[in-house]
Amino acid sequence: MPLTRLEKLLPWTGAIAGACWIGHSTLQSVTETDKPGSATSQVIRDHLLLNYASVGCLVLMGIVLLFFATAVRNLLRSTEPAEATWSSIAHGGWVVTAAGLSQMVMWNWGLIIGAAAASDDAALKSLSYVHFFGWAGMGIGLATAFIATGLGGLAGAVLPRWFAIATVGCGVLGALGNAGVPPGGLVNYVLLPFWLIGASVIMARRQRLTTRSPKHQA
Repeated sequence: MPLTRLEKLLPWTGAIAGACWIGHSTLQSVTETDKPGSATSQVIRDHLLLNYASVGCLVLMGIVLLFFATAVRNLLRSTEPAEATWSSIAHGGWVVTAAGLSQMVMWNWGLIIGAAAASDDAALKSLSYVHFFGWAGMGIGLATAFIATGLGGLAGAVLPRWFAIATVGCGVLGALGNAGVPPGGLVNYVLLPFWLIGASVIMARRQRLTTRSPKHQA
């Protein structure tokens, strides 16, 4: 049975999510120094449109990650026996990651249209501490998603071995970073978008090869 247009597009939602994460990190401007609690009302107001666009990137990323979660589940499920294991765990991990992005949106709005708009510097300082570590809200889901996707990719041979092993490694580092062990937290900011883009290319290529196989066409 031929794939629908949506099924063909699903793997590429990961690349969109990666681009959104890069956009969010690039556009956001709430402080002049990269330290907890250093956000200022003046900086936020001076870059208001950029900060709005940054939050928009987070919103879009959360939405497309839910589509990407389905793409990952479909990929892993394609070689699993009757009882789905890794596909279900990976799907749940990506859903939790999207939920973590939702709370990041909340903290961002608290800064931008809450404390900064009211020039409430005391509240702004408190929110800024939480905002700085907002990525930790998606850390548990992301670590779970990486580990399950990597192990599932190895078990079913649906991902290149090197990529699956690297994915498990990212999951372990991400979990350590979320627990306060450096440099694991860098996985969330530095490696995440590139992993998402790379995974999209690999998954789309596998999907294309699978649909061309005689078994699939039959």
